Amino acid sequence: MLAPWKTRRGRRAAAAQIIPLVDGTRRRLGGIPDAAWRDPYIVGFLAMLITLIARRSAGALGRDDLALIQSRAWADITGMPADLFGEEVCYYDAARDRRFASGCRNAELFFRGLDMVKRASEEELGGGAASARFAEADAGAVLWSRYFDAHLGGSGTDAQP
Repeated sequence: MLAPWKTRRGRRAAAAQIIPLVDGTRRRLGGIPDAAWRDPYIVGFLAMLITLIARRSAGALGRDDLALIQSRAWADITGMPADLFGEEVCYYDAARDRRFASGCRNAELFFRGLDMVKRASEEELGGGAASARFAEADAGAVLWSRYFDAHLGGSGTDAQP
């Protein structure tokens, strides 16, 4: 009974957190080519990031519910067909693609990095809430640029942090 609600909640949370970051990339780089959404690193990065955000927001999820969240959130984020994402994830995972695995690992590092920045920002709120929020946003943008922007267009897709 709760599965549809949790699925919708997880999808919305992932899309709400990732879309502004992707929009920032589009502004900074003058767009994102459609081919980038099929790059193994980008597919792995977004799959893992969507998963981490959805689990944080919705709690434990079944395999089918998580697959639904991933594909629909990816479609929301990229504007690409949802079924394409599922096929790409399955293919890269089965092939043990190292770029896909690197994207997954880096999404975890990005997610943990954001948490550390947020905690540090919350600890500093006594010194000025507005400046702490700006510092958090700046640090988040730097992390996003490192783990996402730097891997667009095929350059640096194998790089480790």
